[in-house]
Amino acid sequence: MSQGKTNRNKGHNAERYYVKEFKEMGFDKCLTARYGSRVHDDAGIDLINLPLNVQIKAGKQRGMNPSAVLNEIIERIPTFFLDNDPVHDNINIVIHKKEVGAGRKRNQFDELVFMSFEDFKRLMKMINWNH
Repeated sequence: MSQGKTNRNKGHNAERYYVKEFKEMGFDKCLTARYGSRVHDDAGIDLINLPLNVQIKAGKQRGMNPSAVLNEIIERIPTFFLDNDPVHDNINIVIHKKEVGAGRKRNQFDELVFMSFEDFKRLMKMINWNH
């Protein structure tokens, strides 16, 4: 299999993996954008029916700049969605499922989530804290 097909399969597998994870968290309508919405996919959003705009990255991703990926989502959304669409209000995140080398066991730092600090603050306000 060519490297391009291998990378494409890694990405698709990671998307399906995170759909399953979000469903287990209670988001039972979560789908890949490839399956559910070409418009979301074109806007750089990989998972739909969530209160988040999620972009999935899988593998080594040499030179990936999470800030640039997040910015790309923000720039693409107005091109594909009406001004009053709720997608504009969603928190934008990038999930990177890193490649683990042969003989190395996956650990908690092999799956990372990136977001802006502004979105992080919005998320923190949504959490019902019991101090």
